[in-house]
Amino acid sequence: MIAITLPDGSRREFESPLSVGEVAASIGAGLAKAALAGKVDGKLVDTSHRIEHDVALEIVTDKHPDALEILRHSTAHLL
Repeated sequence: MIAITLPDGSRREFESPLSVGEVAASIGAGLAKAALAGKVDGKLVDTSHRIEHDVALEIVTDKHPDALEILRHSTAHLL
């Protein structure tokens, strides 16, 4: 079992590895749609990042303090 601890202290358990996006979708469709990235044990990762062991996870949306950094980084790749 993989235990994922969310910022509010709640824990979700999953039987097999899954992506940050899949965790967001398990919480709610709106969150999955709004997710820009994740923060796994304090490190920013893409929503496709696979979680294979117990972690602390934050879902990064446009309201998150790190959102602007992510958007700027992604935009730089387009230029």
